[in-house]
Amino acid sequence: MDTMTDTTTVDAAEELGQVADLIARGATREARRRTARIADAADTETRALLGQILAALEKHPAVMLDELRNLWKISDAAGRELVEACAPRAERRAEAAKETERAVRATRAERREYARRRPGEVATRQGTPQPRRSQRATDNDTATRRYFDERDDPAAVTDEQSDYDQLDYDRAAVPPMKGLPCVACGVERSTRDQQRTHDDGLCEDCRESGTAGVPILPATATRADVLIARCDHIAATSANADERNARLNRDWRCLKATDRFTVSDWHARQPA
Repeated sequence: MDTMTDTTTVDAAEELGQVADLIARGATREARRRTARIADAADTETRALLGQILAALEKHPAVMLDELRNLWKISDAAGRELVEACAPRAERRAEAAKETERAVRATRAERREYARRRPGEVATRQGTPQPRRSQRATDNDTATRRYFDERDDPAAVTDEQSDYDQLDYDRAAVPPMKGLPCVACGVERSTRDQQRTHDDGLCEDCRESGTAGVPILPATATRADVLIARCDHIAATSANADERNARLNRDWRCLKATDRFTVSDWHARQPA
């Protein structure tokens, strides 16, 4: 993370502050798009930190604060600036309080107006200004409209589709894989096989048969070091780039958002 200049760190911190504002207003998709843009110009460790910050911001406020505090403690000076930029600001809390107060006042006014009406009296339309629509409601409406504009209609079936192109119910019934698969045969591994202290990437059967696995790293290795070692092993044991990419795609489906930044950065530095 030390590879980032002071100017780059300040710019990234300002943009992360805007990302936090977007998430607070419910515009999660735009927040993720901006975070990915910041990550494109960052190094490997910063990308991993950005993914962790984004994941924390999308959680409940009580959990979010605890995770941001923990990230601040384990980060260096540049990383702490990024975390601090995302901390809930007083103005965001004040704006939320104002929104609540405006809603309460509007409700009380409606109740007083209703109480003044006599039975059978026809209410006439008043010229009272309507409460201003909140920015969060506007963002939610925009996100909803974009979703329905971009989604594919499941009922639209083209002439080229056959009966065999429909949903595979047997495959859909299979539960998602837990953790990364065996680096050799691709099957799901047991929890014991995935222990970080001596994870060679193999399942028990492949290990007993003598199949070569990922070199075991020292206990001080980071999560990024473990993933990079796995990617290096996949590249070294693949016949060509197509096979390497296919095996990486298999891993990709099992990775968290923070780990995907690391794998994407590794893949970008590899020859085609």
